[in-house]
Amino acid sequence: MAVEHDVDNRFIAAGCLILDYPLSFPPPAQWHHLCNGDESSGFHNHENHSLSSRWGLDEDMQAALLASDVLNPFAALFAAGWIHLAVGLGTDEPHLSRAVVRVYLLPDDLDNASIPRSHKGLRKARVELIKQLDYSNGTWHGTLGATRSNFPGLFDQTEGAAIQDQTLIKMFNRTPQPLPDPGLIDEFYAREAAIKILDDTVPGVTTKLYPYQRRSAALMLQRETTPGLIADPRYVKVVDQNGQAWYLDPVAGVGVREPRHYEGPRGGILAEQMGSGKTLICLALIEATKHLASRIPELHIKTLVRPKIASLADMAAACATSNSVPWRSVLQDVEAGMEYPNCVEIIRRNPGRYMLSRPSQRRSRAVEQSPVAVYLSHTSLVIVPANLIWQWSGEINKHTKGLRFLIIDAGKPIPSVDELLDFDLILFSNTRFERLMSEAVTTDGSGAQVLNSPLARIQFKRVIVDEGHRLGSSTQASKSDLHLIINLLQVSSRWIVTGTPSKGLIGVDDTTETVSRADYGVLEREDLKRIGSITSLYLHIQPWANEDVWKGDRLTNWMAYVLPPKPNKPDESHPGRVHCLRETLAAVVVRHPLSEIKKLLPTVEEKIVYLDGSYQDVLALNIFAMMIIFNTVQSERTDRDYFFHPYNRKALGELVSNLRQASFFGGAFFSPADIARATETAEQFLAESKVPVTEEDRALLLEALEFGRIALRNNIKECAYTFKELPLYVEHFPFSAGKEWSLDHRDNDPVLMDSSLVLALQQYLQPYVDSPRFLKKLFNSGDFTERGIEARSDALGAHTSIGVATAPNPTRPALAGQAQLGSQDAISPKKRRSMGNGTHLRAQTHETPLPPNNKNIAPALKQTQLVSTASAKLSYLLDQVLKHSTEDIIIFYENESQAYYIAGALEILQVKYLIYSKGISAEQKARNVTQFTEHHNNDYHVLLMDLSQAAFGLDVRTASRIYFVTPVLNPQVQAQAIGRAVRLSHAKPTTVVETLVLRGSLEELLVQRREQMSRPEQWKCRSVLDDRPMYEWILKARILPLPKGVEGGPGEMSNVGLQMLLLGDEEEYDEEADGDYVDKEEEEVEEERDPDGPSPRKKARVTFVLPGEEED
Repeated sequence: MAVEHDVDNRFIAAGCLILDYPLSFPPPAQWHHLCNGDESSGFHNHENHSLSSRWGLDEDMQAALLASDVLNPFAALFAAGWIHLAVGLGTDEPHLSRAVVRVYLLPDDLDNASIPRSHKGLRKARVELIKQLDYSNGTWHGTLGATRSNFPGLFDQTEGAAIQDQTLIKMFNRTPQPLPDPGLIDEFYAREAAIKILDDTVPGVTTKLYPYQRRSAALMLQRETTPGLIADPRYVKVVDQNGQAWYLDPVAGVGVREPRHYEGPRGGILAEQMGSGKTLICLALIEATKHLASRIPELHIKTLVRPKIASLADMAAACATSNSVPWRSVLQDVEAGMEYPNCVEIIRRNPGRYMLSRPSQRRSRAVEQSPVAVYLSHTSLVIVPANLIWQWSGEINKHTKGLRFLIIDAGKPIPSVDELLDFDLILFSNTRFERLMSEAVTTDGSGAQVLNSPLARIQFKRVIVDEGHRLGSSTQASKSDLHLIINLLQVSSRWIVTGTPSKGLIGVDDTTETVSRADYGVLEREDLKRIGSITSLYLHIQPWANEDVWKGDRLTNWMAYVLPPKPNKPDESHPGRVHCLRETLAAVVVRHPLSEIKKLLPTVEEKIVYLDGSYQDVLALNIFAMMIIFNTVQSERTDRDYFFHPYNRKALGELVSNLRQASFFGGAFFSPADIARATETAEQFLAESKVPVTEEDRALLLEALEFGRIALRNNIKECAYTFKELPLYVEHFPFSAGKEWSLDHRDNDPVLMDSSLVLALQQYLQPYVDSPRFLKKLFNSGDFTERGIEARSDALGAHTSIGVATAPNPTRPALAGQAQLGSQDAISPKKRRSMGNGTHLRAQTHETPLPPNNKNIAPALKQTQLVSTASAKLSYLLDQVLKHSTEDIIIFYENESQAYYIAGALEILQVKYLIYSKGISAEQKARNVTQFTEHHNNDYHVLLMDLSQAAFGLDVRTASRIYFVTPVLNPQVQAQAIGRAVRLSHAKPTTVVETLVLRGSLEELLVQRREQMSRPEQWKCRSVLDDRPMYEWILKARILPLPKGVEGGPGEMSNVGLQMLLLGDEEEYDEEADGDYVDKEEEEVEEERDPDGPSPRKKARVTFVLPGEEED
């Protein structure tokens, strides 16, 4: 192919097809005719007279070649003039057995009038042709040994190296840094606002913004007012064989000479790092533009005719408002002393507005609805999760001054249009906003949805959806209520605020692992769907929002352009996918790299704390192992009575959940009757020998049986199950009279108790803590003993008495070996409800709680102290809370029983705490967070937080210590939880994060596997049962060695490291003070003495205080 023919310069010299003789060729005579030539021969198209025929093939040869297997699928393209072809022999082909067919494409942006490009069959054939071409320049010039190229050469060669094997995570992290340019903003007042943002001189913003926050806010304003043009991301700029630029859409098989452009989005995704102040960025944008009104959309710009001539003042006001002149900054600047009430009144009675027609299509005809007036506004609409609405309110009050905002939450009605127009910001909870779907959305006569609300009559300046990543779950066929209602509003700009636009992008900045493109494919599919939904259905970005043929464009399938190739089809990968996704992200995302922000955030000191379990901890874990062993051997590892049969997947999941809870405390699982039945069945199984058992299995059974007998005679375990409480030991019990107050009804010191009994003791003794003589009278009269009996009876509640076993649950599957899953409710329903609604807080008396430095504590109470608990983790947590009592601490838990036990222990130590759990109302959650972070004359330094409620956007910035009661399976979820505290405004430079792991438990392996798994593996692993090594650990459960020489009594518990007094301190007692008080007490008791009662007793008035509330 020595000679290059002058093909019409309209065509793109694209690539080549290879013809192999004799498989693809005509008869030998015609093939030899081709071989005798010394240059390439062009195909002659009789309908295209502009092509030269002086070097064309003869008609017979051309027909034969077009009929070959290689060219026949594309013959119609040639006949229609969509492509041109030339054929020649390879220069390095000695046997003349192969030929090269050059393919020239007619660009789609040329000659559409004479050569239409709308034929679907031809378009499909062209797509296939684009895929089959070899774009190697060596092949084009006849070197058949050249390396094949499946994609044209990129115009920017440096881009080619940068986009190889790119993952969504990498592209998201490398989004171009915001670089606003106010000079590009056409509108004067908007340009001035952008300059003030960058100079940090925005009126009304009282907090100094970091430079990156200013850049982000200014770029948001620039995109709203001057979005500019963006290149169609579907087209990749490439070069043809002659070095000329062209643009290829590899999915649609379309090539053009000139790039296609769209208007950029008026909005996007503010995706700054967690804790970087995204709320403040939004508030700065709102404050900087609150004097600027929204504009009439171009589609609705019409001259409104008045019914009668108005005054000059009215006409001037109407002209100003209709053209969105920022009159507020001139006529209503109170701080500058400029107020013109008369002018303002004239403007208010001539608001800017336009008439909105609602054409809707019926099958037969269009139905024109009555037009409605839509009013221009200065108002921004912000929609936030219900649990964050009060946090937003607090941020507004903290960072701004003079911003007029309205909160619409819960059952609050929506004001009239006139009232709404007075506000700069309307703050909606998402639950209240979504209720509009049932309250105000109706269907008109044509079937179209209509929003009958004042909100529909306002042209909002912008809508901001905080934590709006959930909008990504919508699809074209199934949109969320939030999505549907926003689409029924008139909004100039749309924003989503989220540090994680999709689940797979949580914690993305910290990834340093190298994972193959194929491994990420499955993980990215869902992330890509979500991002596509946001860009097309919410942000309405072209071309992804094309719902119909738009301005000569075509329908576009987002996933077809960005979906990574399947692992078994790596050849389908091409730079076009990466280019398309990268350009789209750059057009919508506002985000700085972590390196820009990380230096401003507090450092995180993470560590795993491995704890040796107490005897009771190991005992609880071993009971689960015992049940698994009994079931495994006696089921012969087959059929439905086997734990690990697929039929029992749900039951196995419950077992694993209970097993994980037992790593904190498992004493409330498995009744003595459960254990007795299981051991008796195993003994009978061995004795009968009906089923052959291997020596290994026999040894396992015997070991489990030996342990079962130990568990059956364990007193503390029996008490834990009976009372459904976490046992603890109290030393130096008052008057050494703890028998009636104890769980085991034994006269020992230390005394076995639980938090509810200790709390009852504290409440009972509180009125008399500084009166030893009166305390002695209570003891001698028997009143002290009687009250202990009552407290113990109350603690038992509805539970069965000690030693009475519960029956097996008939709703659970019958499993081999009488194996049980463990009680599904380790705490009673009543107690679980109390934790869920947040009422399980310290029962406080009207008297002052025991002061830490009161010198008048009676000697009999001074040394009463907590010395150990049944849970190694609880003992460690209590030490940490008291050791760091001046720091703010968050304790993340995964199960209500864990929170219940921790709360009980904190109560008896008089540690004030707050809770953030599922059952608490959004308003109460907000109050708790505010009270925790702002410390308004209180000492709430501990926050118990359900890990599932560690919401996106939640701000608990004051916490300097974080504890995870159990290791979190997905480290990205843990990173999200830590992000609640690691924020710009953090008071301390370092946040300490500790994850508690019980040695010998499944948790040890979980931590190892979490470190070993790649990110895609982590996201696939929804449960420990999804990971084979952890599944095998449970499958092959073994009995752990019990600590030696500690069976029975305090030795079975985990000691606390600090002194934890329960009734007072060790200060010297003031006898003189006691004498005065005793006389008064005796008088009061004589007055209240019941002549028929057994003993005197003063009643303490008790109230329950919710978190965030104070007593009146």
